[in-house]
Amino acid sequence: MYAVIVGLSGVGQSLAKTLIKRGYDVAIIDKNHERCEKFSSEHDALVICGDAVEKDTLRDAGVEKADALVAATGDDSVNLMIVSMAKEFGAKNVVAVVRNPEHVELFKKVGVRVIVPDEVVAEHLYQHLYRVKDFLILGENQAEIFVVKVENGSGKPIEKIGIPNGSSILGVYRNGKLRVSPPADTTLQSGDELLVFTVKPKPDHIRKVVEAFAREI
Repeated sequence: MYAVIVGLSGVGQSLAKTLIKRGYDVAIIDKNHERCEKFSSEHDALVICGDAVEKDTLRDAGVEKADALVAATGDDSVNLMIVSMAKEFGAKNVVAVVRNPEHVELFKKVGVRVIVPDEVVAEHLYQHLYRVKDFLILGENQAEIFVVKVENGSGKPIEKIGIPNGSSILGVYRNGKLRVSPPADTTLQSGDELLVFTVKPKPDHIRKVVEAFAREI
């Protein structure tokens, strides 16, 4: 897998380091010489000090053969130009980091995926606050799958917990083993991790599911 990351911002650097650690081939573009030199001296990656809004720079980074390109500069207008050119080059998977939520629709019109850092941070804070993790949203918020640890529900069978209608337990992870589609009479233990599916979640739906199992805040 080959990825091009434009912008050694906090988000860009963190993503680049993660990909490198996981064995991806990474090319990085940034205009700041100091940042480029520092990153290049510490990590095994192609680092290009240049302006990514110039086609030659993107070409030097091999954007046309990239499996993914992420535009992560601190300027939405620059990111928009970069992803537009990347699409012209034929990049397969193009993602833009968007600082201002009001600009999201502009990026979607270009046909790229969008990440809004503030929303991502807020989602992670929510997960830590309610001790849930691994959210997967299906469709346009039609359903969600997430993991929650059992504390309140310890000692009770699943059928006695009383989770909201439209929710179900897909699996129970205990002592290193995953039990898929557990029977309703399965007795839960403190520390169990449950894979939960919920359909068309209402604003308080997830909270009710979490409160059925997790320690009260």
